[in-house]
Formats: sequence, structure tokens, C-alpha cells
Amino acid sequence: VNLEVALRDCLGIDARKDKFTVKITGGPDGDVGGNLLKILHREFPDTATVLGVADGMGVAEDPEGLDLNELVRLFNEALPITHFDKSKLSSGGICMDAASEEGLTRRNSMAFRIKSDAFIPAGGRPNTINGRNWNQFLLEDGKTPSSPLIVEGANIFTTPEARQKLFEEAGVAIVKDSSANKCGVITSSQEVACSMLLSTDEFLANKEELVAGVIKHLHKVARLEAELMFKEYKYHP
Repeated sequence: VNLEVALRDCLGIDARKDKFTVKITGGPDGDVGGNLLKILHREFPDTATVLGVADGMGVAEDPEGLDLNELVRLFNEALPITHFDKSKLSSGGICMDAASEEGLTRRNSMAFRIKSDAFIPAGGRPNTINGRNWNQFLLEDGKTPSSPLIVEGANIFTTPEARQKLFEEAGVAIVKDSSANKCGVITSSQEVACSMLLSTDEFLANKEELVAGVIKHLHKVARLEAELMFKEYKYHP
């Protein structure tokens, strides 16, 4: 939801109608990265193009876009990106294991190197983008970011110093982890409420309806916060 709102308000892209590109850290077998890929496939099958995915095991890149059906297959089978079917890559695509020197270099540099509309950290080590390397996120002119939008699905991927530098020096719009990743905390609070109000048998008997209600609530509160943030920024930059 934060990605959709940010694309619209920062880049003028209607994710339901206009094509957009993303690069992602966090593999298809991870909770955040995997579910992100599943949502992109479900909600934006004709507009979303995933140019690169890097996880702990390796990296896959394709200038024509990684096959979303294949990415969802990896999610469903809980497999890392190194299991991507190479026959589904274009002539310019690659899939490499981080065990090789080139694969490790490509994996570690993917988030900085690939040009896309949005970068979505959905996994990775804390403080990956920091005060020492934030300028590597810029193109050769030293002013243009490789992605003008960052939506932090992973916690503390970017340090406060790096966020400030990217915004001041390159105009990068960043949706912080405390907003973009908030729905996990909200879900936990809903689970606590259910455990206080229902017995296990009562919960299981109504689980399908309860889950649908929680998801609907998550969409609502996420959109309210995202739209409020960008409205505040527009009038009080």
C-alpha cells in the first residue's frame, strides 16, 4: 500500500495502470520479500516489473524483468532466488550464487547498481546503506539516484544519516520502515485481541472470516497513514 501511494504521489505513477520497475533485497523464501512478490503478482501483474532480487544465497537480474510467475513459484516452494529457472531469463538476464566471487559482488551491489523507479528493501543486513556508502546509490553524475523512491519493508536497512543525505543530495523519497513495515505489528495486536476474546475453538471456527477482516483493516489503516504522510509533506516540506 505504501509503495502504491508513494509511486503516485512522488513519481506520478498509477500502479494500477502505468508500468513501473522495482529492485528488491530479500528472497522469495522470506516473509517480507516473498509476500511482496506475491502481492506484486496478484495486484499489479501487468504493470510491475522486477528488475533484480538479491537475498542471502545470491542474486537474479533481468533488464526485461524477472518472470513473476517463476518468482511466485519460488515463494510457494520456499526456495531462495538461486533456484530461479534460468530458462526464463532474457538474453541479458543472470542468476548467480553468492558462493562465487562474481555472484557475491553482484549480490552485494544490486541494490545500489540497478536503475529502477523504486527500491524495496525487504530483507538484508541492518545499516546496509549508511553514512559511508550512501553515495554509491547515485549514478555517475553524483546527483541522480539509481531509484528516486525507497520503501523500507525491512527494518533499519538504511541509517538516519544515509536517509538524510539521499534526500538532501539526490531528492530520494523514503518511506521509513516504521510506516512501511507497521502492519506486522498491527497484525500482532489483532492476534492478541482475538486470544483475549475467543477460545481456541471459537477462533478456529471463525478464522477465515477473522483473517479477511484483519487484512481489510490493514489495507485501510496503511492507506490512511500513507496518504496523510504525503499530504503533510506536500504542504509542509
